[in-house]
Amino acid sequence: MQTIALFDLSTAPTPTTTQRRRAPLALGELPLSSVPAAYDREHLYSPKAGTAEYVDHRPGDRFAPLPASPYGPKAWGTWWRTEANVPTPDFLGLEPGDEITVVGDTAATVVSTCRLGAVVRYELPPSPWATETHGEMYVTRRNHFGHWYR
Repeated sequence: MQTIALFDLSTAPTPTTTQRRRAPLALGELPLSSVPAAYDREHLYSPKAGTAEYVDHRPGDRFAPLPASPYGPKAWGTWWRTEANVPTPDFLGLEPGDEITVVGDTAATVVSTCRLGAVVRYELPPSPWATETHGEMYVTRRNHFGHWYR
């Protein structure tokens, strides 16, 4: 049976760029990053304003600690657009294209980074009732096993 296609898609493989593989940062080591980095109780994270004063941390190359989010939808939306979701070249050493492991031992690829965290994309297991093949989530911390989580 012949199907009608809405678009003419080439079946030739698309050229891929050579993705650079970077060695993961050693556990316990503070990365050079555009955001502040702290290592506390075997977890790597970016301290927020109000807590950064109380923990030993490495200052960010471009940003100070993220201010606390305000209450209320309008104030929170403004905070999200002007403070938290500001694009950065990296987040705690993660850069777009990096391959990481998220909690649950799932492989993920860093899609983008911002001041709040990194957006990662991971493959979902096949399911007869779901149409999505991939999911996305923010990661903001790394545990002592080297797995990233929110």
